[in-house]
Amino acid sequence: MDYSVLERSLAPLVEAAQDPAAAAERLAASGLRLLGLQCPNLPAELPHALGFHPLRLMLRPEPALRSPALLQTFACSWVQALLDQALAGRFAHLAGVSLGCNTCDSIQNLPALWRGRALRPALASLRFPALGAGSAARALLATELERWARSLGALAGEGEGGVDPARLAASARLFNRIRAALRGLQALARAERLPYSLLQAASLGSELVPRELAAELLERALAEAGAALPAPPHERARVALVGGVLDDLRLLRFLEERGVHCVLDDTCALGRSFEAEVDLDPGDALADLARRHLRRSPCPVIAGSGPRRAAALAAAVREQQVAGVILIPYRGCEPHAFDNVLLGRALETARVPFITVEIEPQLEGSWGTIANRLEAFVEMIGGVTDDLYD
Repeated sequence: MDYSVLERSLAPLVEAAQDPAAAAERLAASGLRLLGLQCPNLPAELPHALGFHPLRLMLRPEPALRSPALLQTFACSWVQALLDQALAGRFAHLAGVSLGCNTCDSIQNLPALWRGRALRPALASLRFPALGAGSAARALLATELERWARSLGALAGEGEGGVDPARLAASARLFNRIRAALRGLQALARAERLPYSLLQAASLGSELVPRELAAELLERALAEAGAALPAPPHERARVALVGGVLDDLRLLRFLEERGVHCVLDDTCALGRSFEAEVDLDPGDALADLARRHLRRSPCPVIAGSGPRRAAALAAAVREQQVAGVILIPYRGCEPHAFDNVLLGRALETARVPFITVEIEPQLEGSWGTIANRLEAFVEMIGGVTDDLYD
């Protein structure tokens, strides 16, 4: 299939996604004040309204050499890499870093290590409520968002006066445009009219260029894609990806080269990151942001979310006619490890094949093993070997 029209429209985003660290450094050199977000659930429109360019921390693919002195070797591999790169000064181009504390024990313990060693840039983190729903959770999160806004204002050198509601509403409208365009491209990917890997690259790249440019490029690509892309030429095995952050572009491309098409993802940095928009009431904007967060798909093991996530995955797999599910937890990630037990039971009950593939920020040493296991899984669920994307 010929995706050249779409690839030309998305070229700046795809290029940025090839080397996120270099793209972020170029953004900083252009004069933008970058705020690194550890968690995709952090509401990026709030720091944007305070003059930051928020972007998720996309770690360099390099081995962790320093963090083993501070963390056990069985700790989350993503947290190990994050701490290691902070110790190495890899985030010097950032004006600040925000952690989504309370997402797991490893992240919750990270601020003490960060501040204890006076690492730079400074932290301005947000604590999510442990409860997943209800008025108490909403009120607590709105209070935390207000505190986060004051911390970010101080970090930006603008005092602790909070965020201007009009600027926050304007930022929300911009981010809603980006989310809507990504959901439109996702719908085309689910209909097998574009590779999911191209959606992944566009999603990653949209954080690595000025947000106004990202909105324009995504909307143009979506407008061009609907009429330009023909129906798929072959019957392909349909798979779902479930897990944390997937920044490495190789995994989806590897599957597509073998005739497997991803039609569903429940991952932090893809589908869940653009699933929900927000309409802000200027008089109660932070409460609206809190409501949006609590409407999102729940994270693993948050307030007993496991049964809900398992039931939702089983339903989505049936709806999308998925032939197999690939669970991609980070090595050492306890929330996803607990979550995957429940998800696996639900998939076994539904008689849907699945495989668990542990990933880590540095895949070079383990990619050969991962590729071999994926190859066997693809063969089992009926993938073909033709390169359907040439």
